[in-house]
Amino acid sequence: MREKEETKQSPKTEEDIEEVPEPETESKPATNDLRKSVLYSVFSPQKYPIVWQGLLVQLHFVSGNTLLAQRSLPPPEGAPLLRIVQRMRLEASQLDSVARRMTVSNDYCLLLALPCGRDQEDVLSQTHALKTGFITYLQAKQAAGIINVANPGSNQVCFTFVVQIFPPCEFSESHLSLLAPDLLNSISSISPHLMIVIASV
Repeated sequence: MREKEETKQSPKTEEDIEEVPEPETESKPATNDLRKSVLYSVFSPQKYPIVWQGLLVQLHFVSGNTLLAQRSLPPPEGAPLLRIVQRMRLEASQLDSVARRMTVSNDYCLLLALPCGRDQEDVLSQTHALKTGFITYLQAKQAAGIINVANPGSNQVCFTFVVQIFPPCEFSESHLSLLAPDLLNSISSISPHLMIVIASV
């Protein structure tokens, strides 16, 4: 059922999207403790508000439709983990498809993931984890990570949202420089980051 549904939703071939054979990378929601990120030393949270907070990263809204983030990301407590189980190659045909979706503001949500922690030492530790666990891996594979998310409360194996996680690359930097140049200029030299695009399928 899952294989049939994925084929229907996307014409991409096996060469375009690959299953991830390595141990799955997890992103677990945090509890209600206050956590800080490097963004607070640059901007007020009102400009790029936090829409989701985990143990490793905070996701800051940049542009698009915030409802997609609210519907696809797990609640703060008691939710299943998000797992990267596929990779999408950073090739022109795949990136053009993502870029076309981002021309309609209601069809996508663009977020920026920054490391966070309870204090400066914790932020430094999570920064290292983000760089080695996500960014270096995806850059080495020249790929974006993919998370397929089912509709909350659904018992069917039917994916409703796709979360695409981009490491720093020409595609992500060009979009961030267009949509949030002040943010990109401020964090590019002080913090590793991931650009996340959420869309419905």
